Amino acid sequence: MKRILAAVWKLNFLGRSTGAGDVAEEVGCDCCDVEAKLEELADLGLLSREGGEYRLTPGGRRELRVVMAGGVFDILHPGHVFFLERARREGDVLAVVVARDSTVTKRKRIPVVPEEQRVEMVAALKPVDVALLGEEDDIFATVERIEPDVIVLGPDQSHREEELVAELRRRGLECRVLRVEEFRECRLPSTRSILQRIIELNFPDRRLEKR
Repeated sequence: MKRILAAVWKLNFLGRSTGAGDVAEEVGCDCCDVEAKLEELADLGLLSREGGEYRLTPGGRRELRVVMAGGVFDILHPGHVFFLERARREGDVLAVVVARDSTVTKRKRIPVVPEEQRVEMVAALKPVDVALLGEEDDIFATVERIEPDVIVLGPDQSHREEELVAELRRRGLECRVLRVEEFRECRLPSTRSILQRIIELNFPDRRLEKR
């Protein structure tokens, strides 16, 4: 049941068609089986249907646990995947907010990979249901759009849980905030370490040496 509801949530969020065939393609099941399940969920009041399209009702939304995570995700590495896998365990749907180039430049450094490519790559990762670009001026605007039940922070993200919770409550958003404490141990565990390795290797290209 939750797989169907999660698929409808995703398609609704992305503004895509939610006919039985669309939902079946999303969950990878036979269309006839999915259509019967959609009808059953509609009869239970968890979905509404109009013109062959389905939408989550408030009751259907309460059946789902939506998780939100965020980050830069510049030069993807195993640490990113580890973090998103851990975040995905906290619920039924994972929405990932990718920081805009302007935000990264202002707070961290100039990103190597442009924002449109970073969000495309994150969307392709197995744990991720939805990836979207964040807002430049108000990070909480994206939270208001997603309305998550849980926000998961990475071990090195600077946000303070208590401050996030206070601002969320001020905006009328009730959700848990938790942090993944573990790092993924690997040879190049961060974008910074990858960039440093590239500098150390001096960008060798054996193809050029053979010319």
